[in-house]
Amino acid sequence: FLICHVPAMAKTGKELFDNGVRLFKQGQYQKAIDEFSALIKLDPENADAYKNRGVSYMKLKKFDMAIKDFQKAEKIFPELKGLYSNLGVAWYYKKNYEKAIENYDTAISMNPGNYVAYFNRALCLAELDGTDRALEDLDKTLELNPDFYWAICYKADLLNLTGKNDRAASLYEKAAALKPENGYALDRLNEIRHKAAARDKSVPAQSPDKKFYSLQAGAFLHRQNAFRMKTTLAGQGFDAKILILKDNKNRTWYLVRSGKFSNRSEAEKAAASMKKKSEARPVIRPFNSW
Repeated sequence: FLICHVPAMAKTGKELFDNGVRLFKQGQYQKAIDEFSALIKLDPENADAYKNRGVSYMKLKKFDMAIKDFQKAEKIFPELKGLYSNLGVAWYYKKNYEKAIENYDTAISMNPGNYVAYFNRALCLAELDGTDRALEDLDKTLELNPDFYWAICYKADLLNLTGKNDRAASLYEKAAALKPENGYALDRLNEIRHKAAARDKSVPAQSPDKKFYSLQAGAFLHRQNAFRMKTTLAGQGFDAKILILKDNKNRTWYLVRSGKFSNRSEAEKAAASMKKKSEARPVIRPFNSW
């Protein structure tokens, strides 16, 4: 008798890699590791397999194993895209900020347009108390990607920590307008406003019940309309800003405000001036509130 045994067909390298990527995207990180490990066994010099397995290890917070894989990939193919940025992330979570910065330096030298590398390097620099250098990296991040929400917020955080509250508030305002569904910027903005209100109340010469007023030039549910009016008023010489508030129906409103007046008479004079110089029809509202 001739007995024929036909083994199950082994997966190809491409199938293993594609499976690993698919499982990673599904959040099945250990299964992704298994696929990349099988690929490495099949092809020990596959730098992409090591890099992707390293990223999967990071998702499981196995940073030492991730670093080992990234370093193996570096030996095989030092120019591998994304390698040094991932190494930077792994060292950041290991709290070795100097090594993280070294790898972000390399990532940036390889790709000067890598705004995420600038942002991540800023996080490391700030941990080392390099606030000025961190702000420089955040400026570069926002030069490359002006609408990067977390870069705007983190720049505002650093400015707020160094006492530059007005600049921080302006950035939180911008971030909140970009992503009103993300409450981080709006929460920080309200903190600054509450602290400012508390400082105002603590001034001895001021009555505890002292009220301030501002001019409301417009109220919008769409931020683009508010920014358009703010830009117009600023061009006409008014110190316009946007106040972002939620109503009792949880709708986000963008209120275009101008000025801070110690009494209603001053506010009325400013309102008359605004009516003459612009198309706005301002109403007088309590400062920083409805």
